[in-house]
Amino acid sequence: MMGSEIYNIAMDKNDIVVRLNGDLFDREELTKLLDYLELESLRKRSQLTEAQAAELAAEIKQRAWENTRQKFVEE
Repeated sequence: MMGSEIYNIAMDKNDIVVRLNGDLFDREELTKLLDYLELESLRKRSQLTEAQAAELAAEIKQRAWENTRQKFVEE
């Protein structure tokens, strides 16, 4: 990296190449940022409606409860 550059972005065919000054970034923080970018990309491409998302969340919550309820409820 040249001088005091913190980052450099380049295109290589369909790939975006990002070079960062490794002294300035913590690997764990960078991983969290990349995970966030991946989720945002999925969210933008998703055709799931808000109502469908709410229904899916309710189903997941119900199944999670069914799988863990014996830990919390005496029957």
